[in-house]
Amino acid sequence: MKKLLVLFGIIILFVIVGLSGCTNPIDVEKNRFIGTWIGSVTIFSLNQTTENMNITFFSNGTYNEGPRKGGIWEINDGQLFMNHTTLRSVLSYSFSNDDTLLILNSTSIKYVLTKQ
Repeated sequence: MKKLLVLFGIIILFVIVGLSGCTNPIDVEKNRFIGTWIGSVTIFSLNQTTENMNITFFSNGTYNEGPRKGGIWEINDGQLFMNHTTLRSVLSYSFSNDDTLLILNSTSIKYVLTKQ
């Protein structure tokens, strides 16, 4: 009977450990992006322009950027990579206001977006 209790205790321990799982930090970071973001984009060129923008990040790793384009996105080494058929953007990012404000930067573009 004692062996059966020990075996049962070990099985329960494995079940508890298995169900507790571990959270992947990359997935946690990725989840901060998922959803629709609305705001402005500033394009730095000879004539600096600012326009309204919306981006929707989907959990399957795709995104839509306004009516113009969509593509694939991923987080790697603390940067956001947005791949469109003709363009690959590498952006630094920061969140504030309890992850409801997102700022994306590169040398030629800056997004200031609010989560909807």
